[in-house]
Amino acid sequence: MIKLVNKIEEANAITHAGSFHADDIFSTIFLSKMQDIYLFRANEVTKEIPDKIIYDIGYGEFDHHGNNARVRENGMKYSAFGLLFEKYGKDYLKKLEVEEVDECYDIFLKEFIMQIDAIDNGIFPSNPKDYKITTLSQVIELFNKTWKEKEDSFLNGIMIGELIFNRIEKRIIDKLNAKKLVEKAIFTCKGSTLILNTYLPFMDFLLSSKQEKAQNILFAIFPSNRGGYNVRAIEKNNQSHEKRLDFPKEWGGKSKEELVKMTGIPSFHFCHTNLFLCSCETLEDAKEIANLAIKK
Repeated sequence: MIKLVNKIEEANAITHAGSFHADDIFSTIFLSKMQDIYLFRANEVTKEIPDKIIYDIGYGEFDHHGNNARVRENGMKYSAFGLLFEKYGKDYLKKLEVEEVDECYDIFLKEFIMQIDAIDNGIFPSNPKDYKITTLSQVIELFNKTWKEKEDSFLNGIMIGELIFNRIEKRIIDKLNAKKLVEKAIFTCKGSTLILNTYLPFMDFLLSSKQEKAQNILFAIFPSNRGGYNVRAIEKNNQSHEKRLDFPKEWGGKSKEELVKMTGIPSFHFCHTNLFLCSCETLEDAKEIANLAIKK
């Protein structure tokens, strides 16, 4: 529960007033998952206040604006959210009864926390194009008042942020629960094609697997959520979209009729122009797509 209060004496949490950002929004949501939050939004905090957690303002333990702001080993400054998650994140994950707490914590950092750290500290994704890319932080900032509005929408920012936080949390925990299944599929894999009986978020686990077999897998086959099967090319590493082996260039973007004519595979109906994904109707045809790509 999050409630805004008008008097600092009524608060158990304090953050800054004025325009809000993903940092203070997600910090507030995170704290509310551990206790009810009675929040006072202050213009200034000059000292520690007993029994109140102060974040993103005041230059204390959970602020990152001072000259002594903490920096991660990778050179990135923490945001308030990052500082709070570092202190309370593992306890929170234990409360969720996550099995692999340390690994789940690391995935949270990689897929959620550090992007808030980066953008709140002025590190933006490059975009040399003539269109705008909207980040997660900018989605939250949409709920600040415009120049024509008199009141901000902090609680609307909280509402949207909570939906996003809960969804990210769900996806991360479900993803981690897939690890054992991916490792088992790698262990039983024969040849260069990994076959999954159901779709699993496999790529990160495959690339980080300690099994020797994992290094030689070129394609993964799994049921498509559109029906039929997908054949996915495996990436070389987590930092690049370069594949270990592309599908043949002549397949890219061709129609079903053209693909069937070129390959003789009856239900082959799609190959992405970037040569990382193919689709067909049957498992046997999916295996044949992978085998033919390897032979070429």
